[in-house]
Amino acid sequence: MGSARSQSRLTRASADGAKRIGTGVPPQRQLARGLLLAALFSLSHSKCLAQEGAYAIVQLPITNAVHPSIDNAGEVVWALQNGSGIFSSTRGQLETSGVSPHIANSGEVVYADSFGGPGLDLVSTTRGRLTRGGIITLGFSDFGVNASGEVVYVAPDTDNNQQVFSTVRGQVTFDQVDHYNPCINDLGEILWNRYGAGPGLVSSTRGPLPGYYPMVYGLNNYEEFCYEGNLDSGGLSTSPHLFSSLHGVVLNDAFQFQFGGGINDAGTVVWSAQTATSGSTQFIFQATWVPSPVLTLTRTPALTLKWPKNASAYHVQYATNLASLTRSEEHTSELQSL
Repeated sequence: MGSARSQSRLTRASADGAKRIGTGVPPQRQLARGLLLAALFSLSHSKCLAQEGAYAIVQLPITNAVHPSIDNAGEVVWALQNGSGIFSSTRGQLETSGVSPHIANSGEVVYADSFGGPGLDLVSTTRGRLTRGGIITLGFSDFGVNASGEVVYVAPDTDNNQQVFSTVRGQVTFDQVDHYNPCINDLGEILWNRYGAGPGLVSSTRGPLPGYYPMVYGLNNYEEFCYEGNLDSGGLSTSPHLFSSLHGVVLNDAFQFQFGGGINDAGTVVWSAQTATSGSTQFIFQATWVPSPVLTLTRTPALTLKWPKNASAYHVQYATNLASLTRSEEHTSELQSL
């Protein structure tokens, strides 16, 4: 009689559009399985939603400094703010004159310096002078260098359009508009801004990149780049502010400004800025991306589904990688129902 009633209930449930449940399976087992599946879905869903994080920002012990650049070893180079000279966080003073240094992952530093003419030229700490004729105009465009020693910069063509040039490939751009702020990664990808109609940011390998990127600063080997952009607050738009193409704004405050920028393969970015009490004196700041914790199921023999025979209680047991801020061991949770 009880079996007939169970079969009747299951048949009606199937007729009402519910998933048919096989006969002969105790209801508590079905419910326990459902709870386990729900737990698994919840954990996997949490993992999908947890691909977020925040920047951890520190002020480095570097003062009176501008135009920082960082390599994969974490070495930072910068120029003296009120003077001339190139400095390193690990090697000390590199040059007694020069501005706008860029460090490659090889450790080579390329900077701009004056040689008596109206403009500037590029100089390497390992190879000496790289350009001639005072063709570098830093007020208009920056430049970049990679670990192979390829340097990209902007100079006028015969029509006086500012084009991207490479010390290895020669002239890179040819369209009749001005280009600025080329940067290059170790894979040889070059990224640059352009004026005029059409795309504002172009990659030598990916082509035009959609979006609004007023001034690109640096490109790493994972296609992430940092750039200057605007922030809006109460109808007021302010700049300069530093952004990552992967994570967005670094410091979400419309009234704190960041000047210049550099990025390495870890996604760590550096910039210069004043503090609340430093007046016009600038310091170097560094931001590291810290992902949110990701909750996942771990492979463990402890993953079990138990239902005592002829009992009304059961529990679903699963293990996760969830840990407290001060403990790193595996955490095991149990789900119980009576």
